[in-house]
Amino acid sequence: MKKYLLKCRLLLIPSLFGVALFYVLPYVRVIYYSLIENQFSRKFVGVQNYEKVFQNEYFRLALKNSLLLIVIAVPVLVVAAFLLSLLLLKMKGYWKLLRIAFIFPMLVPTASVVVVWRTLFDGSESVWPVYLLFIYKNIGLLIILLSAAFSTLEGDIYEAARLDGACGFVLHRKITLPLISPTLLFTVLIGVVYSFKVFRESYLYFGTSYPPDHSYTLQYYMNNHFYKLNYQNLASAAVMTSLIVAVIVVVGVRLQKKFTV
Repeated sequence: MKKYLLKCRLLLIPSLFGVALFYVLPYVRVIYYSLIENQFSRKFVGVQNYEKVFQNEYFRLALKNSLLLIVIAVPVLVVAAFLLSLLLLKMKGYWKLLRIAFIFPMLVPTASVVVVWRTLFDGSESVWPVYLLFIYKNIGLLIILLSAAFSTLEGDIYEAARLDGACGFVLHRKITLPLISPTLLFTVLIGVVYSFKVFRESYLYFGTSYPPDHSYTLQYYMNNHFYKLNYQNLASAAVMTSLIVAVIVVVGVRLQKKFTV
């Protein structure tokens, strides 16, 4: 047993080395840039850069819009994927064909989808085209993950629950949701992470680095400061964004443990 554990640890070394080299070290460098005055004098200024960023009205606007995207679009994405996955359980004979249909939006180039979106929402001045584009591009992956989770559930559990009088919504609330809660949490976290990657779709849809106020997100803010070579502002915003994601992950894990105990 010890010999196998040693082999496993040795096999993990290349992966851990890659993570440290391409993720951990760059992130530490970003934190360093967020704590100095600029990349030339390298004077330590503490949290002054973070204070300047948070006092910036455009950062606050971008933060509000990014959080609204998470609060509004991500739940709609997860609920829609959950309901469609339940529907697919009753259409097992068509699963292979439907699987291709759900994966298709992920394979189509974003630029092609944006052309269709501009035609469909021509003249729209709301944020909903971006939200719907985000849902359209990512719902396929979540459906596949949730469908895979549903396929692991044993029918005997449902039969026993029906004999006890459970049915419909109560059956899914008491049986399905607790059993697939780890996968459900994973899909929520994927939705949150992907919401921070909606910049490409939004940028192509509006065709500018300065979209309407309702669609100006943290990605636009950081991208514009990258063009301005304002690395301190960019680094501080990036660290704050990563902390927001970390808080969401911690809260999600705790809620999942609370409702499955």
